[in-house]
Amino acid sequence: MPLPPVTGTHDVYLIFRNPSLSPADAVCSVEWFAYLGDIPGKGKPGYDKINNTWLSLINQNPDDVPVMIENPPVMARTTNIFERGNWMVKGKAVTPDVPHSLNPFPAKAPRNRLGLAMWLTDTKNPLTARVMVNRLWEQVFGTGIVETLEDFGTQGFTPSHPELLDYLAYQFMHKYRWHVKPLLREIVLSAAYKQTSSSTPELQEKDPANRLLARGPHFRLTAEEVRDQALTVSGLLNRQLHGPSIMPYQPDNIWQTVWSGATWKTADDGNQYRRAVYVYQKRTSPYPSMLSFDGSSREVCLQRRIRTNTPLQALVTLNDPVYVETAASLAKHMLKNGGNDAAACIRWGYQTAMYKPLPDNKLKVLQKLYTQALAEYKQKPAEADKLLQHKENTPQKAELAALTVVANAIMNLDEFLTKS
Repeated sequence: MPLPPVTGTHDVYLIFRNPSLSPADAVCSVEWFAYLGDIPGKGKPGYDKINNTWLSLINQNPDDVPVMIENPPVMARTTNIFERGNWMVKGKAVTPDVPHSLNPFPAKAPRNRLGLAMWLTDTKNPLTARVMVNRLWEQVFGTGIVETLEDFGTQGFTPSHPELLDYLAYQFMHKYRWHVKPLLREIVLSAAYKQTSSSTPELQEKDPANRLLARGPHFRLTAEEVRDQALTVSGLLNRQLHGPSIMPYQPDNIWQTVWSGATWKTADDGNQYRRAVYVYQKRTSPYPSMLSFDGSSREVCLQRRIRTNTPLQALVTLNDPVYVETAASLAKHMLKNGGNDAAACIRWGYQTAMYKPLPDNKLKVLQKLYTQALAEYKQKPAEADKLLQHKENTPQKAELAALTVVANAIMNLDEFLTKS
């Protein structure tokens, strides 16, 4: 459908007519336009081959990343105040602005998103740096200097260390020029962070929430970190970066989409072992195991996750297929590195998971668990097949299944699920 050459800016209207259809029926859609002429060299030898290559490149459908851009000024609409909220009664027109109670808008900044970013990061506005520093502190210590990350105003908590918050915000804005990594480096190299998380009855009575920073951080990992750590320790983690979301194991019938044909298709090509940041999230049906560990449901914006401790979390890490498979993979490495010595296998697995030696008192408990599981699986090999999902044909199937139980127990210890 060639269009005649025109100059200037114009609106293009396309009218579709079909005598056999009602004009009100939406049966036609435009998928794409191609505003281009012939490439240079038409009529010369080899032109058709190059032109076909050019057209094939134009019509490619590669994986793309949506990028939000701002419409040009000619597309800006006039926004009016609605009198008494009535959209049919328009008041005076308004233009983009910022609250006058805060720092003034930069003099030469454009009244668009770029200008808003310049206003947010202006040296006359300390609020942005203070909020950002507080969030980073919360990620490292478990609780922010201002505990209410979601409320930095008069209704929120007061800072536990106001001077520290001011200092870090100033460093973040002026010395580090808004770079996060050097700020995190300063925080984790501090004496407050590097001290032990062990406590005493006196400290627990005086400061149970560690607001005075008398000991190091001690808190449960986030939902994403729990999953990623299990995959890493087991050796299953797929470290591939970028790409579309993936669908790991999920219980059946979680998705019951009646208005579309969307279904949960479990990945089986290694992508199911990618990091939690790539797990497909549906706002009306979030990933169940992450939800059990206080992950966001995505229905509303969430500035802070409140950590809980419920039996559902133990049920997830003990029975969810993701964690059972990671335990089986860790057990396989334990058997390979420990050989026929059960104690050596258990010590290797604990060292791999915790990065510290296994104490003798814990070894005794885990050996007892191993012995009981081994006797059970030797009598019931079908149960071993069920646990290992028929993936192993090794003659040491009972031993591998028993080590899987031990590995699962190790990966359910408080010290494995807690940053300490």
